[in-house]
Amino acid sequence: MKTRFIAAIALGLTAASMAALPMAASAQEKTTDYNYVGAGVGLGDLGNSDVGLSINSKITVGDNVSVRPGVISDLNFSGNGETVFLAPVTYDFNAVTNNGRLLPFVGAGVSVSTEGQGAVGPLLSGGVDYRITDRVVANGTVHWSLYGNSQVNGSIGLGYSF
Repeated sequence: MKTRFIAAIALGLTAASMAALPMAASAQEKTTDYNYVGAGVGLGDLGNSDVGLSINSKITVGDNVSVRPGVISDLNFSGNGETVFLAPVTYDFNAVTNNGRLLPFVGAGVSVSTEGQGAVGPLLSGGVDYRITDRVVANGTVHWSLYGNSQVNGSIGLGYSF
C-alpha cells in the first residue's frame, strides 16, 4: 500500500510538472526525433515485489510523436510473479531547458499484465528524458495501468540513443 501511495505521489508530481511546462519552442532546443533502447529499475506494484527490472525504449514516428514500448518485471516467473508489457504512444514536448536536454512527454496506450490470470487495459504514461550526451539518455517514466485494481508503476534508467 505504501508503494502505491508513493507511486501516486510521483504520478501527481509528474502531471503537475507537465502542466507547468512552457509550450513555446525556442531556437536552442534539441529535436525530439531521437530513438533509444535502455534498461533500468522498475518500481511500483510488481507481484510480490516493489522493485524489478525495466526495459524501455523510444521510437519516433512523427513530429513530436513516439511509441515507447517497455517491459517491467519482478523477475519472479513462478505463479506469483508479474511482468507488465507497456505500449504507450506519447506526445514529446519540446525541451524545457536552455541547453535543450530535458524533454518531457505524456501519452496513452495499452498495458498487459501476466499476474494471476493476466489483464489487459488502458495505460496513461508521463515522464522525462534527459540527454546526457548525444548517445546516452537518462529517463524516468510513471505508468498508470487501468485494469482490475489499477496499478501505478514507474521506471528509471539509461538508454543508448541511435
